[in-house]
Amino acid sequence: MKFSLAIIFTVLFSLASNAQENKEFVVPEDLLKQVESGNDEIAYFVALQFLEGNDSFAPNYDKGVEWLKKAAELGNPHAMYDLSEELIYQEKETEALDWLLKSSEKGHAASFESLGMLHYNGQAGLEKDCNKAYSFFEQAQLRNHELAFNNHAWFLATSPDKNCRNPEKALKIIYELMAIYAGEMIPWFVLDTKAAVLAAVSDFTQAIELQELIVKEASGDGDSMNSYKERLESYKQRKPWISKN
Repeated sequence: MKFSLAIIFTVLFSLASNAQENKEFVVPEDLLKQVESGNDEIAYFVALQFLEGNDSFAPNYDKGVEWLKKAAELGNPHAMYDLSEELIYQEKETEALDWLLKSSEKGHAASFESLGMLHYNGQAGLEKDCNKAYSFFEQAQLRNHELAFNNHAWFLATSPDKNCRNPEKALKIIYELMAIYAGEMIPWFVLDTKAAVLAAVSDFTQAIELQELIVKEASGDGDSMNSYKERLESYKQRKPWISKN
């Protein structure tokens, strides 16, 4: 999201003043007036200042969430999505679902991915439904949201419900994702998904080769590495990986 130079200079001046006086960040008056007039982008900008903080002042989570809600109520889709993430963290999934639906109506890519996850896992009072989940992932994919490609391919390859598996479609999706990452560093979890997809279509040679690379080179916590190793052993036994839940 882009903001005008005038806004940036106003905020920088305010931060410098706060740093000199060792005060908590105070929203500049002209920004408050723009929010009062309905400027949702400025409200979201202020929310990020409180949530992220900087060298001049510490983050203020409560005020950040308060401003996220203000920006969301003014119609900012990014604020709607960020607020939904905070609400999910607070286990207020039903309220989060409402904001995700509103944000998706504005075409927010990550919101479609999150809606897909809620439907797949049966959260926020929703029934588990992989087909609805996949439809939401596809909407996010149309907007080139990488995580939606990854999760869609993963579930199609590894779902414990055979009615939710489609390895051939998973293979198509994972190679579409590889094309998006062309020339860029591919995250280890994406390569892990690719290996699972290769195993799902019985290409165990490539799956083993890729998973061995992940186990050798990837860094991560113990649980992640144990999962990588567990999948590698499955592929060596010529078995695809099926998730436990």
